[in-house]
Amino acid sequence: MLVEINGLSQGSIEVNLQVIPRIGETVKVLYGPDAEVEGEVIVVNHYINQHDDEQKIILTIKPVN
Repeated sequence: MLVEINGLSQGSIEVNLQVIPRIGETVKVLYGPDAEVEGEVIVVNHYINQHDDEQKIILTIKPVN
């Protein structure tokens, strides 16, 4: 499923995930050769457009050290 991850200092990224993290879970995102962020999921939004048969999940994370 297409997932957009927000909360990165560089903007957002889109990835395909098989499992959607829940609020409170921690995820580590590697988005470049030397770029990664670890964050806690604070918001999960579902975008569904029935007419275009489109579905997307939007995760917002809060970076943790």
